[in-house]
Amino acid sequence: MERIDFSPKHDTLIRYKDGALLPMDVPHYEATQLNEATWQIMSSGDYHYLLVGEDVGVSIDTGYGAGNLREYLETLCQKPVPWVINTHHHFDHTANNFYFDMAYMGEEALTRASIPYPSFDGISFPAPDYPKTAVGDGDLIPLAGRELEIFRIGDHTEDGIAILDRKYRMLFIGDELMPHGKTLNGSLRKWKDSLEKLMAHRAEFDTIYCGGSGKVADGCLEAFYEAACKALAGEELEKPKKDENPMPPMKAEYDAQGHEIYDCQRPHIEDIPKDGFFRENPNMVDFVYKGYEFSYDKTLV
Repeated sequence: MERIDFSPKHDTLIRYKDGALLPMDVPHYEATQLNEATWQIMSSGDYHYLLVGEDVGVSIDTGYGAGNLREYLETLCQKPVPWVINTHHHFDHTANNFYFDMAYMGEEALTRASIPYPSFDGISFPAPDYPKTAVGDGDLIPLAGRELEIFRIGDHTEDGIAILDRKYRMLFIGDELMPHGKTLNGSLRKWKDSLEKLMAHRAEFDTIYCGGSGKVADGCLEAFYEAACKALAGEELEKPKKDENPMPPMKAEYDAQGHEIYDCQRPHIEDIPKDGFFRENPNMVDFVYKGYEFSYDKTLV
């Protein structure tokens, strides 16, 4: 299969979590084995995962690093890995879908997956007409010996899904849970209803894995759900303290030779909207619950 040619970005560098600083077109993978049949992978973009059944494996998301991800995953598990499940359509989760025989994703993602970010200008990506299948609530991915159930939980993006692995008691949730809190894109009620789906199955999983931080902290899902319920009930919630030392805006970084440097998991500076990820909105309500910060638009129902 034709490889995606990253060579136009050879003079751009990626700084990886293990300290390596390599040209963007050099494949580099960091893999952590979570159990006998599950790996967490960092190439570039967000964490993605390899889940292996009796006969084949499936990738949950694909990052946006260079190299044939499918070939690499097959060296880890010594089995074919023909499928990918995308938690949502963002490019740092979908860029390498092209290497797989089938990509499962939320219906709205079918026309959005693998749209390159501006920082990838110059790279020729394959046409986005590779095989795709839309999945929704209750759909099952037929991984022999390890059936996976899909839940629609789209706030980070409308097409977001979570994947429940009952055999190994794991839930994969993309970017829907963040380590320090949540700024809602949709309504608080819709978010609460989405979390309620997962809470109904809470006895069926012990650990939650996401794209941004890897393993989600114990109690995070419960805290997010309780916060949504309390806010909807009109309870008085703690207001966030003013940040006396806010993080400075991201700036482009260069090495001594003038090569631009991207951190493997932070947004590329060219991809950040001019007004930032979160626009000023006078309708936003901010509060803190159990150490997590939340924001939602009170006009969305």
